Amino acid sequence: MELRVRVARPWLRVLAVAALFLLSTGVGPSHVAAAQPSGAGAVCPDTAPAARSSDTAQSQGTGVRIPRDEAPHRDRAEWWYYVGHLRGVDPQGRPHCYGFEQVVFQFLDKGPEPLYIGHFALSDLTRGTFQYAGTPDSHPIPDTTDGFALDTGDWTMRGGSGKATLHAALPEYELDLQLRSAKPAVLHGDRGTIPYGPLGTSKYYSWTSAQAVGTIVDHGVPVQVTGLSWGDHQWGDNDFTIGAGWDWFSVQLTDGKQYMLYFVRDTSGKIVETIGTLIHPSGRTTKLSPAKLSTTDTGSWTSPRTGITYGSGWQVTVPGGRLTVTPNLVDQELDLLSTVGAVYWEGSVSVRGEIAGSPVTGIGYTEIYPPRPT
Repeated sequence: MELRVRVARPWLRVLAVAALFLLSTGVGPSHVAAAQPSGAGAVCPDTAPAARSSDTAQSQGTGVRIPRDEAPHRDRAEWWYYVGHLRGVDPQGRPHCYGFEQVVFQFLDKGPEPLYIGHFALSDLTRGTFQYAGTPDSHPIPDTTDGFALDTGDWTMRGGSGKATLHAALPEYELDLQLRSAKPAVLHGDRGTIPYGPLGTSKYYSWTSAQAVGTIVDHGVPVQVTGLSWGDHQWGDNDFTIGAGWDWFSVQLTDGKQYMLYFVRDTSGKIVETIGTLIHPSGRTTKLSPAKLSTTDTGSWTSPRTGITYGSGWQVTVPGGRLTVTPNLVDQELDLLSTVGAVYWEGSVSVRGEIAGSPVTGIGYTEIYPPRPT
């Protein structure tokens, strides 16, 4: 993957951290940017069905345990992350289609109190536009067990045991969702512990079939929406200032199969760690061999804001087949460097390909976090 990265100097990173604390105390507005349309309104992708399943499973032995590990930990970095695809019809009978991302980061190494950063992005696939914001906050770790109750300013995230409620807002959109998982929690790697390349190791599990119901207020018009979401929770003693990056894919196929694929890169952009999980329609999981996984860019896009060149379209090899992953909007970059110190591409994608000789289609989300030379 070709990357042309405009890297912040160390003193700019210091200023970015200082800005986090100014914002968290209410000094200055949170950073909001609306991207120009990436072209005509995209075709609304088919929403893959969420399989019906029984109660959520817990790991055995010393691995990640649900619901205990839904609550915040005392590690250096932790995040709770939801993405998904939503459809709805407004009161005038007009159909709408969206992709969304809401994530809360917890950092314990940025100051005297924990630092919380919320990211929220809305891909309006009907209008062909993308809008996003980042909101920092600072407060003690929430005192919860068997669940989480996270605030970043007015944005909220609550949940546990495969259920969650989300609230976040942008100048032209407001999201309120209720999520309920239809499959057990998926523990990646070794009972929920993954190798993380130069970042060490990380705890990581996912809710890969979260059925979503709620409302999006779209330019002042309430749209009742339903759809399919994906939730991640990851934590560890990870120092992201070392400049490592990754390509990450969540894939939800219409035949009920799902994939989590993680390609971790060192500061030069070389893939140094590959993690993959196949989730079967029943909820059973298979740990995938790194030797049978690969990703290749099929195109590129250069951000007019940051100068970063990202892959734009990917050919992904999995055991028994290949998947072609296509962005539903070309420009889904979150340029939050000036406010919360991060810039990456995270967006709604469509998936097609062939597995075991049969054609497959589906939806997904892709995150490209570019490595940065140190």
